[in-house]
Amino acid sequence: RGLGSWREAAMSGTVLGKAAAAARPRRKALSAEEAELFELAQAAGSGLDPEVFKVLLDLLRMNVAPLAVFQVLKSMCAG
Repeated sequence: RGLGSWREAAMSGTVLGKAAAAARPRRKALSAEEAELFELAQAAGSGLDPEVFKVLLDLLRMNVAPLAVFQVLKSMCAG
C-alpha cells in the first residue's frame, strides 16, 4: 500500500472517531431488532464487543460509507 491510502485510512479514522464520539451518548440499550442482529453476529463468530457493535450501528445510521468503516477496522486490526 502506498502512503496515500494510509493517509486516507487515517483521515477516515479521524472522521469515524469523531462521528462515533458524537453518537455514543445518545442511547444505551439495543432495540429488539438490534439485539437480534447482535446475536446473529455473535453466532457467526464475530466476537464483537457490544459497545463496538453499537458504535458501528450508529456510524451506519449516520450514513458513513460501509466501505470506509470496513477499511478503518481492517487497518486497525492490521496495525
